[in-house]
Amino acid sequence: MATNPSAQPDVFDPMMGQLEVIEPGLAMFHGFANVAFAYGRGEMIAIDTSSRQMGELAVAAIRKVTDEPVTLIVYTHGHADHAFGTAAFHQDAALRGYPRARIWAHEEVARRFRRYARTEGWQAHINRLQFGIATPPGLFSAAGHVEPDLTYRGMQVLELVGEAIELQHAMGETDDATWVWMPLRRVAMVGDLIMSSLPNTGNPNKVQRYTLEWAEALERIAARRPRYLLPGHGPAYRSEERCEEVLRQTARALRFIHDEVVRRLNDGQWPVEIVEDDIQLPPELASKPFLAPIYGCTAFIVRDVIRRYAGWWSGQPSQLFPVSRRDHARDLLAVCRREVLLDRARSLKNSGELKRALAMAELVIDAEPGDEEVVRLNAEIVQAIALSEPSFIARNLFTGAGQKLLQGLTKPNAP
Repeated sequence: MATNPSAQPDVFDPMMGQLEVIEPGLAMFHGFANVAFAYGRGEMIAIDTSSRQMGELAVAAIRKVTDEPVTLIVYTHGHADHAFGTAAFHQDAALRGYPRARIWAHEEVARRFRRYARTEGWQAHINRLQFGIATPPGLFSAAGHVEPDLTYRGMQVLELVGEAIELQHAMGETDDATWVWMPLRRVAMVGDLIMSSLPNTGNPNKVQRYTLEWAEALERIAARRPRYLLPGHGPAYRSEERCEEVLRQTARALRFIHDEVVRRLNDGQWPVEIVEDDIQLPPELASKPFLAPIYGCTAFIVRDVIRRYAGWWSGQPSQLFPVSRRDHARDLLAVCRREVLLDRARSLKNSGELKRALAMAELVIDAEPGDEEVVRLNAEIVQAIALSEPSFIARNLFTGAGQKLLQGLTKPNAP
């Protein structure tokens, strides 16, 4: 996670760890992942439970406002930062002598939990990289999570002391997403369908995400004309006009990138050509604070759409059955001396052409992975890229790559 939360208020909320009462009977706990509460009639519903670390804080915060029992919990999806804090809610119920809350979720959430258990080591590894943290054992493990008691498929209507609560399925960051609509209060609690950043579709190390369906879900929510929009990350949005702007402009951004990629595919462009064209949002969308590339970024969304429709081959003949990176690099070094490539990499780095510099420097490290001078140059370049990268996912991946390079120098007989 970022070391300076206040520098990125759209994702890392300055209110993190605090409860915000939106109006009487409606509140949101600001965690890395938020928890929304509706209460005031003798019972309470919690939308998500945050992470294992934040769940206890969320419970403690809401207990300063109300003693009503949490009778319903809804998982907006099965990510660890949204659905793994449930134990704290059950412990609170036990201490107070309340019945344990019933947990609702989309039917695909259980399948996600099983996949996490099957790939626990991989999940821990990629989350360490994405969030830039040394994760304690089990932080992202599915072991010990609480399964939903009840599931639904397309739509489900619940009741909170006579007040209707709609659970609506959506596909976006995940295929198991739920957004919650309370028509009496006109509040939409939407999980990661809104994260106060350009959406995180096309995450480099995660499974397929759903750019077009994400846009469609946001448009359906906007059609309800909510007065309040409570997202999975970032601040609450108030007023019908503001909620509609955030929902429809985010949908518009996703549709723009999706449609542009599909148009180019239909025109016969290969994926590698589309990626290299560096598609960007129109200025009127790019300037929106809630579409800043803090979490997701345009390049990731482009690749998500390509992966959805076009398979894994870039279109370059050499990449259908690619030669090993080491053989390719050694062939280049046989033609261009090592010093020539390194000088070019340094020149590009000094002129600010960091991506081109990294491409040059990586060729040499692929051929000579144990060369300390080459390792240090690669580390310097990826660290410089990290400092200039607005997407915290990309920034953390570059930072982690630089740290791994330097750590390799401290190991005896580094390969």
